[in-house]
Formats: sequence, C-alpha cells, structure tokens
Amino acid sequence: MKVVNISTYKFVPLDNLELMQEAIRAKLIELNLKGTVVLSLEGINIMLAGAPEMINGFAAYLHADSRFLDMQFKKSLSETQPYKRTLVKIKNCLVPGADWVNPAETKAPSLSPEQLKNWIEEGKDFYLLDTRNDYEVESGSFDNAVDLKLEQFKQLPERIQMAELDKNKPVVMFCTGGIRCEKAAPVALQAGFKEVYQLEGGILNYFEKCGTAHYHGDCFVFDERRGVDAGLNPIVLNSLSAS
Repeated sequence: MKVVNISTYKFVPLDNLELMQEAIRAKLIELNLKGTVVLSLEGINIMLAGAPEMINGFAAYLHADSRFLDMQFKKSLSETQPYKRTLVKIKNCLVPGADWVNPAETKAPSLSPEQLKNWIEEGKDFYLLDTRNDYEVESGSFDNAVDLKLEQFKQLPERIQMAELDKNKPVVMFCTGGIRCEKAAPVALQAGFKEVYQLEGGILNYFEKCGTAHYHGDCFVFDERRGVDAGLNPIVLNSLSAS
C-alpha cells in the first residue's frame, strides 16, 4: 500500500498550546502517523505521512476544530514512510525570521499556478522571487527567477532591500509549499514594492496543476525523500547540500 504524504499550514491565533500538543500527539500515535506538527501562538504547520485511511481520520479530527475547518492538504504518494518519528513541537513562530509580520492580519494576494503560467507565457514584465534557502534553490527553481542567495530565511528583509529591483514592477514570491511567502510577501510590501503576490500553494501546488512548465530541476522537501519531481514522486537529489 502506498504511503500518503500530506502538508498544510494556517496562520491563526492559538492558545493552550501544551494541551493541544498532548491531544494531537495522542491522536497521531493512535493513527500510527509519523512526521511533524508545529504549534505556535501564530498558527499550525503540519507534515505527516501514513496509510490513507489514517490520514483521512486525522483530517476529520483536525476539521472538527472550527479554527481548522477550512484547511486543505497537499498530498503526494511514496512507497515507504519518509519520517522516522512522530513529533509535535511548540515553537515561538512558524517561520523563523520576520517575526514582526502577522500573516493573519497582513496578507498579500495569491496568484494561482495557472495564472502564473499564463503571465510567463504572455511575456508579462514581472519578477519571480525565490524565497528559499540556497541549497533548496540548487535543486531546482523557476526559469529566470531572482535568487536572493539566502542561507537562512531571516536574511530576507536585508537581502530584498539590497537587491537591485524595480519596486514599481510586480513581484510574485514563491517557496516550497507557501508558508514562507505568507511572511515574505508582507516584507516585500514593507520594503516598498507596489504590487506583490504569493504563489498559491508554492512549488508543490504548481507541480500538481502545471507540471514542469517554466521550471527546471526538482523541488527540495524537508523529509527523508529530500526531493520530489513534477509528479510529486520522490527523487534522489544530486546536490551535496541536500545529502
């Protein structure tokens, strides 16, 4: 049986994190799901894998909480379990860096994968800005994307100010699954860019909707698969940084 890999996140005010941690950990153990759930006062980030019926059971459990009712999973399949442990962590924030940004209050508009593909093919004049770290970019990125050479996401505010970019030109920011752009896009707006968008669902959603069109290479992911191709299938990365 194939293993279902899921990821999702939501910026939403949370409290009683310790109680949530205990309850979610107990449910994951009950369902034999492995992976990581991160809880913070600013929201939740989920990366899990397991049997299809167990994933469905967790979805039902999650959606029973009205705060998470609208959360949808990005799904892919693998032959083996890509996680070794079941972890539920409490952290100060979901995305380290740009801690002053509250995506629940400040959010740039989303651009769908289909819209991005159309913009590229129409020859629209805009920047595609990669907000990922350098070793992730090395695995693959969009053609002609702007690489800020980030070693860590927290360098983004400084690097985007240093970049010689026309702030009157539209900017589409992207990352693996969308969560970093929730903070990166408001940072770009604060830096003076007039028209900022975030790619809806990140590279993984683009792969699902548009395949490899205008993208070269693969996509680095933060589990034992290390990378996925445009079909969201696990691949072996050549990058030494990813080994």
